[in-house]
Amino acid sequence: MGTEEGEAVTLASLNVCCGLRHPLRPVRERVAGFCRLLEQAQPDLVNFQEVWAPGLAGLLRAHLPSLPFVAARPGPLGRPAGGLLSLSRTPVRAVRYTSFRGTRPRAGGRVFRGALAAGACLQGVLTFEVAGRRTLVGNAHLTANRDGDWSPGHRHEALQAQQLRRVQEALRRAAGPGVDLVLVSGDFNLPSASPLYPALLEGGRWRDPFAAADLPTFQAELLPAGARAHRVDYVLVAADPARYPVTPAERLLTGRAPTASGAAGFLSDHLAQAVTVRTPR
Repeated sequence: MGTEEGEAVTLASLNVCCGLRHPLRPVRERVAGFCRLLEQAQPDLVNFQEVWAPGLAGLLRAHLPSLPFVAARPGPLGRPAGGLLSLSRTPVRAVRYTSFRGTRPRAGGRVFRGALAAGACLQGVLTFEVAGRRTLVGNAHLTANRDGDWSPGHRHEALQAQQLRRVQEALRRAAGPGVDLVLVSGDFNLPSASPLYPALLEGGRWRDPFAAADLPTFQAELLPAGARAHRVDYVLVAADPARYPVTPAERLLTGRAPTASGAAGFLSDHLAQAVTVRTPR
């Protein structure tokens, strides 16, 4: 996408909320609403997480006609592997999926450890290149910490740390000599106050365009009474900052909107994020 200052690439990211436990209307009633808002934002790329419902991938494609190119790998029952689907305005190539199989907690009871190790097999990271743009993109979804405890040594910490390393290793493997810009986004399920946040940024390798504001990406009204909303979703940028400056980032889906049933409601339990990076001509 072009800007007055030259070429640019805009990446939006959203967890569509298609899990087993949530208070929202069925995702098929929400798709048109959040896709309309995404179309208005005119991104070049959208990373979706939790694309689990039967037929949802096709529905997303139908409601985002400006993004006809698909990055996904086949998973169980014909759904995208890891629930990860990315749509692009321009062709994509070198699409790969890396599972989190083998990552496991090191704390908690036996049932807890077994359940999370099994669940990790269904999650992972998707990587792909944007053809002709010297750009690599990652789309990730880490295991949720439903305890809401991110203190040092919490029982999800080792599992999430292993998954972070898996994401970073997958991006390094996928970044060939022709790649100058790397973008990764998704639901990382850890806040900036987490002990794992420095590991997420890899000692400054990644720029976090939302760091200064640090606003929540989860709808506070959908949390239990007294719980605090955090920023658990990220869009991160790795590139020469002089050649690839990041323009102000924005959050989307910040309030209620009409659904297909006619009633106003949240279109996801997460907010969407969008980041624009200017690229050399």
